[in-house]
Amino acid sequence: MSIKYFPLFITVTSLFISFTAKSQEDLLKLVDTTKSGETKKLPSTWKDVKLVNVETTKITDPGVMQFVILHRFGNVGGEGNGGFHTLYGFDVASDIEFAFNFGIAKNFMVGISRSKQQELIDLDAKYKLITQTSGVPVSLAVYEDIGVTPELNSTFYAGSDSSTTHSLFTDKLSYFSELILDRRFSDHISLELLGGAQHRNYVLQTENNANGATDENTIPFIAAGGRIMFNKHSSLVFDGYYILSKYRMNNTANPFYPPISVGYEVETGGHVFEINFTNASFLDENNIIPYTQGNWLKGGFKLGFSISRVFNI
Repeated sequence: MSIKYFPLFITVTSLFISFTAKSQEDLLKLVDTTKSGETKKLPSTWKDVKLVNVETTKITDPGVMQFVILHRFGNVGGEGNGGFHTLYGFDVASDIEFAFNFGIAKNFMVGISRSKQQELIDLDAKYKLITQTSGVPVSLAVYEDIGVTPELNSTFYAGSDSSTTHSLFTDKLSYFSELILDRRFSDHISLELLGGAQHRNYVLQTENNANGATDENTIPFIAAGGRIMFNKHSSLVFDGYYILSKYRMNNTANPFYPPISVGYEVETGGHVFEINFTNASFLDENNIIPYTQGNWLKGGFKLGFSISRVFNI
């Protein structure tokens, strides 16, 4: 991964701060103030708990269960056996995920999911620390996830030193933790910044021949995302990660690229449907952060979709 992508996140951060300073007047138009000094809660910043690959500050309401189906096809372009002979990725299921999210309290939700890749099972929780109002300029949430990969040892430890015995359950655990800061700037524009780290208890000690670095157990990252609303029911959504990994930097023998995504989101009553394109083959952050190797410029991007539905329980 090249350092040339880093200025993109610096630019996004600068714009976020600049817009925050300039858009207070637009925000006040979103609310009704009946008394001097009274603050009002703004309309929801996001339609769903995720954009494409990054979480949002949205919390499933108390007493509500959200069911989500996510699917990611193969490469659209020629990279990685994509193109015409796989019907531009439609013949391939890079990853499939089912998820259930439960609203526990006003600002707290938990979830469980299962992904095709590495048979990954995740338990996660999200807590909203700050909610944007006419008097509070941003929302802030913390997201935590723990995953376990119940693959056969012969698959999980493939490529490792055969002279070493591996059988620890804890080897198959991975963790993901992040803070999410966002702001609804107007009726049409919302942006968010994220930062955190992903940790795997076990990694193969492969080396980047360009700089001598070996793969890390803990990988810090920063990310950004946003939504541009066309009307009350449809939006353009986008997000991207910048991975802070020396092993993944300029690794010519085993190249990695920042996960970058764009999608079209539609809300239809209790459903939220999204169709998207991304260079990440995976649907879960515990796989997206360490393993994204698709190159947008060489056709290494995939079509995907998600459907979510909420139920009162």
